[in-house]
Amino acid sequence: MKKRSSKEEKLGDVLQKFIHSSNLSRPFLNHQIQIQFEEIMGPFLMKKVKKIFVKENKLYLKLDSAPFKQEISIQKTKLINDLNRAIDKNYLIDIVFI
Repeated sequence: MKKRSSKEEKLGDVLQKFIHSSNLSRPFLNHQIQIQFEEIMGPFLMKKVKKIFVKENKLYLKLDSAPFKQEISIQKTKLINDLNRAIDKNYLIDIVFI
């Protein structure tokens, strides 16, 4: 196996530099939050989500179930903390129902 030269970089580091230099950090984080939310909720509960997007550090949800909306409202702080922990940043500040 060939030894890595000092000029070679890890792929992950190169991708992070590209994302940062291309001003894609915010859209990338927004997408990561959506993916993490879907993983936390699971496929059954995601059927109750009609629309999901992140804008200005807020997660916007359109739900078709009042009980599910109430449960998310109750667990809002924990869910925000879990999502921020999943992306390893203090990025998300609120969950808004539309």
